[in-house]
Amino acid sequence: MRFKIGLTLIVSVVFLGCSQKVDDFVVLKKAQKDYLLIKEDKEINEYASKELFKATKIFNSSKSVEDKKEAEHLAFMLKAQIEIAKQSARDKELKRELEKLKTAKIKALLDEKDSELLLLKKEAQKAKLEAKMTLEKLEALKELNAKETNRGLVLTLGDVLFETGRSNLLDGSMRAILKLSEFLIDNPERSVLIEGHTDDVGTLTSNLDLSLRRAASVEKALIERGVSSSRLLVKGYGEMYPVATNSDESGRQRNRRVEIVILEEGVDPLEMVLENR
Repeated sequence: MRFKIGLTLIVSVVFLGCSQKVDDFVVLKKAQKDYLLIKEDKEINEYASKELFKATKIFNSSKSVEDKKEAEHLAFMLKAQIEIAKQSARDKELKRELEKLKTAKIKALLDEKDSELLLLKKEAQKAKLEAKMTLEKLEALKELNAKETNRGLVLTLGDVLFETGRSNLLDGSMRAILKLSEFLIDNPERSVLIEGHTDDVGTLTSNLDLSLRRAASVEKALIERGVSSSRLLVKGYGEMYPVATNSDESGRQRNRRVEIVILEEGVDPLEMVLENR
């Protein structure tokens, strides 16, 4: 009987460990799935073979990764290379269509299509440039220690970026706010959750109030820099969701934070609030 109980505990621990590993690598798994889809795409294989080859190298490297941080980096690189391959295939397909029209010598249709394809080419070039700029700005957010999670990209503003015990943002937070607002303006389909947290010092009511006011300060700063308020959802959780112990100052400081969750395109913020998870 004791042996059965011990075996059950061991199986449970292994299962929980595996579940955590799956959770940690969920972003990488999604990127790998996206790669496997484009790998079978005939147009991408025909028109973007070089870009697909680079994606394949990243994919192969990602299959044996075990470190969570490296997994996040490879997921980011793989998603970026997939988008580059897609755009390259679209560009070359447009060029091929133009050449077919010229060969056919259908003058009236050629003139019309020439204009249309020229416009599409300009739009494609613009989209490609915008995608590159977005990737650069996303990389800038990564430099601010933003982390990929199963809810989205999370940027954390620590307690040191607010006035002590108050909700006013200090000047040191403006670099993060500026880079975040630029990224959001470039990606109008993404919504944002702004969640305030505190340690357990003080009353439950005062902590809830402080966490909400700090989150609202971040919302106000983003709106002032051109982000629509309709894309922002503010929540204050007080001391309910600590990320460290509250038994020492180092842990309490980590718990005093505002987390900015940048959601994937089209995701409803209400689906991602902590109490609904």
